[in-house]
Amino acid sequence: MNEHKIDFGSTEIHFNLEYKDRKTLKISVHPDLSVKAQAPKGEKLEKIKKKMKKRAPWILKQKEKFQTYLPATPPRKYVSGETHRYRGKQYRLKIIKTPGKEQVKLKGAFLCLYIQELPNPVKAQQLLEKWYRKHAQAIFAKRLQVCTQLLQRSPLKLSQTPELQLRKMSKRWGSCTSKGKILLNPELIKVPTKCLDYVIIHELCHIKFRRHSGSFYELLALVMPDWERWKQRLEEVSS
Repeated sequence: MNEHKIDFGSTEIHFNLEYKDRKTLKISVHPDLSVKAQAPKGEKLEKIKKKMKKRAPWILKQKEKFQTYLPATPPRKYVSGETHRYRGKQYRLKIIKTPGKEQVKLKGAFLCLYIQELPNPVKAQQLLEKWYRKHAQAIFAKRLQVCTQLLQRSPLKLSQTPELQLRKMSKRWGSCTSKGKILLNPELIKVPTKCLDYVIIHELCHIKFRRHSGSFYELLALVMPDWERWKQRLEEVSS
């Protein structure tokens, strides 16, 4: 079995090719994201690649189905020393007793939670989630404006920045409604800015192309040529 590749826009699709006693080309995508092609014996590689390119939108769609959007993470205990992410970086949680205002502050390598009564993991979780959401609302709105401006240089020219809504989703980073509203998972506040931009641009492209068609990926690659790099990075930092 030999490995080959085809180019689809700026995307490279690698596949393993095997010749079999069959009349047509069979393409399969596996949960580990590998792509396998079984071709009739004697069929020329150039012809096989041409057929593979025609099926490229379907291949990418199948690979996307197998992607783990939000891998399971160990249950959080919300105690000092625990690691939490913010904008792509890891911080140590530090729970501090205070007689004053309960709040969260980012200090160096620490996320400091000031709480009146200890131990109180429920209060710690509430404070931290509220803090995450507050920052997500402001940062997501700013990045949506930036990404919308990027699309002005593409065939998709938006008259204004779409409406934004934060929504917790168990299996998705984002979504685009039929009316063009952009929904973003607040968990994205934990990933690098470029990963956030990738999700936003991905959803903005859905305003013009609802399905993951070839045209959709062409537009995505036009606006963000290195989108695959940040998609992969997103999967790495969320594990």
